[in-house]
Amino acid sequence: MADGARTDDDQVVMRAARAAHAHADATTQTARFLDRVGAVPDPAVIAEYAALLAREESTRDERADALRDAGLDVPSLDTDAA
Repeated sequence: MADGARTDDDQVVMRAARAAHAHADATTQTARFLDRVGAVPDPAVIAEYAALLAREESTRDERADALRDAGLDVPSLDTDAA
């Protein structure tokens, strides 16, 4: 293998890192939205929140898939699960 060449495992981990960064960015955008939103949201505010939430959920799913592909899979964080 040439110096600096990435293995398949490296590529999988890099994809997982990119997905985690994308999810972090999506949640940061939602937090910034909440910092500026007024007490009584109008329909445009609700629509913007829906779009932000959809992006968060999408990036969370992409992150989970990428991490699972990298071998980092946690079946459940639910402490009440049997």
